[in-house]
Amino acid sequence: YKPKRWKSRYFEIEERMLYCYNFQPKYGGQLRRAMPLEGATVEVFEGKYPFMFVVKNHHFEYIIRAKSEKEMLLWMKLLRGESEANALIPHILSTDEMFKEKEDKGDDETKRSSPNTLTPSQEARYEFFRNERDFVAAVCDVAEVLRFREPSDRKKVAPGLVSDIKLPPCGYVPLCKSTDIWRRVDSVMASETRVFNTNERCPMIYYFIAKRGEPVGSTLEPRNPNLDVAEYLHTLFKVPDLENRRLTSIGEHVDELQLGDSGDDSDDKDKGEVKVEDPDEDYDEFELTMEDPTENRNSVWSEESKTSKSFLSSSMKGMKGNQQFREFMQESFAKLPSKIATRMSRPDSRPQGRKGRVSYLDRNSAPLVNVPIIDTPIVENVNEDDHESAADSLSLDGQSIISAGTGSIVFGDTIKQFEHHDGVNKESLDRAKAVVCGGESWAEQSARMLQSGKKEGEEKDESTLLEIVTMMAKSNDDLRQEVFVMQMIHYFESVFAKANVPVWLKTYRILSTSKSTGMLEFLTDATSIDSLYKSDKFPKTGGLRAYFEQVYGPPTSKDFLAAQRNFIRSLAGYSLVAYLLGLKDRHNGNIMIDTRGHIIHIDFGFAFGMAPGHEWSFERAPFKLTQDYIDVMGGPYSEGFKEFQKLFVDGLKAARSNSLNALGLVEIMMYKSNYPCFSGPRYGGGVALKRFEKRLLLDVPQNKVEMKARKLIKSSMDHAGTKLYDIFQYHSNGYAY
Repeated sequence: YKPKRWKSRYFEIEERMLYCYNFQPKYGGQLRRAMPLEGATVEVFEGKYPFMFVVKNHHFEYIIRAKSEKEMLLWMKLLRGESEANALIPHILSTDEMFKEKEDKGDDETKRSSPNTLTPSQEARYEFFRNERDFVAAVCDVAEVLRFREPSDRKKVAPGLVSDIKLPPCGYVPLCKSTDIWRRVDSVMASETRVFNTNERCPMIYYFIAKRGEPVGSTLEPRNPNLDVAEYLHTLFKVPDLENRRLTSIGEHVDELQLGDSGDDSDDKDKGEVKVEDPDEDYDEFELTMEDPTENRNSVWSEESKTSKSFLSSSMKGMKGNQQFREFMQESFAKLPSKIATRMSRPDSRPQGRKGRVSYLDRNSAPLVNVPIIDTPIVENVNEDDHESAADSLSLDGQSIISAGTGSIVFGDTIKQFEHHDGVNKESLDRAKAVVCGGESWAEQSARMLQSGKKEGEEKDESTLLEIVTMMAKSNDDLRQEVFVMQMIHYFESVFAKANVPVWLKTYRILSTSKSTGMLEFLTDATSIDSLYKSDKFPKTGGLRAYFEQVYGPPTSKDFLAAQRNFIRSLAGYSLVAYLLGLKDRHNGNIMIDTRGHIIHIDFGFAFGMAPGHEWSFERAPFKLTQDYIDVMGGPYSEGFKEFQKLFVDGLKAARSNSLNALGLVEIMMYKSNYPCFSGPRYGGGVALKRFEKRLLLDVPQNKVEMKARKLIKSSMDHAGTKLYDIFQYHSNGYAY
């Protein structure tokens, strides 16, 4: 073993990152390493040399040696402060700072004198947000930890890791809107955790037991089991009426604490020297001084930041209101792109030119048409043949209990199941769940989990509702593009609804928590076409048509016709959005089918014409329309296929009529975007927008749109490229076709 020499390095802390340079950047120093400080631990390191400390998180570990004990303690204080700081409230005292103040002044005097302490109400809200953030991060971190384990060990290790997650005292799964029903996460079903093994990531399915109808606010008020998220949090934290009260900024009236004060402008304030072991570099001698960078500087240590913040501070001193909020908005609010701003303010001065070179948005002067975004109804109906509504049969303090979706609710000793049938009766659904869900529907599975969870629970509140909340967590996957594609699907769903085109689309929730992690709504009572084909109970011959007849009955039966209608309407809806949004990678692992006959497309990593293989992609068809799909509809000359054609034509006309909004959304999102579908030499520079504009048939005369739409259907029918891609996916990834 050859001993390595210590090297002098220049470290910088900026925006919760630790940067390591070979020497000062202003003298030409180059960045060697960088480490995120959020959640990092900083400890003294007992080694061969004095004044050593270690900074580490899940991915990085730095062992650093300072020149003196004072320098070591100062760096540890700064690093801990950055690791514990909150991006929204960066001025909260770190643990080291608070402990030091308590030692010097005592607990009571510290609370009175420190301008950084929060009021009880502010602290409660801050703790809620911090706990919720940590909960979401912990849920996604388990998927990241499992990614580095052997695939054979992941399912064994997962329950232990899940059970170690610290649940917040008042937390919820954030895959919801503010108007959705509040459901507080009470416990996690660790033994029920599901793990999917893939080559690059390890998605996980979580099951949480959530509570509804808990007392909030005054204990004398009746409990409301249907309270939404916004109402619950406003009541819990007693959010003041902004019309009658003025928000007081944290630390307001304290003259010495001005966010914009830059203090000493000396360049020496932001530099420091420590020793770090580096085997790859030659020894560099560079003498630097060491001072506290946070004494007179902001978290972003740059001359530009100092100047702009000083200007903001001086210009806002005389203004009333929450000064820190105003500064945050000034610094952080994204400006409208200059091209779009100019176009909006000067509509008559748009550039003229050949149609092939000018965007449709530039050529069109018609006013935008408002499209109300539809909302998915909260109440899911139970079996239509039942005379008594499950929602009316349960109540809490006089409030009827409604369901947030399919599934089960436990109330005392009563278990009530909510299911949506879409015209398919229970006998057919039972046959479908044997193939799709392994014999157990989501309502039955959630009821079983609630029963076992209630038996294991220590305290039993007979007046509180229990529900199962499920979600999928992913790591090593950027979901931001998928979020945008799902927003566009939701938009087109609203367009079709406004035009009375009865297509069916499932807009599930996606939340990108970072550039590499995220959470998704788990689709219940559904499975992929790949898994359906591989099921032991799937017909050996006849394909999807034989499956529909096996599960839903003869072709003339009521259940078969209802399931066939569900299939046709969902196929038409997803054919439209797959064509309009250029969705690719449509193998049978990315297309699902539920127990009621709907198909559902998932995984939108390839959109707006971006495809696996790029120019060499097999997927040349406008959308996926296999012979299997045509057989379910009854063949190319059947009434079912004619209905599909009509829905597709009407939907395309509706999308074309509302093209300005859609083009505007895409153009705004592609501005300086790093989404793969909008960047790079193949798809950047407005290429994706031009192709999207072409797919909307904006240059096709109105009287020829229907003919063009029927040509798209004809060219997609049993396309050779679709077959080849399914064959390729079968041989490369094992997806059945």
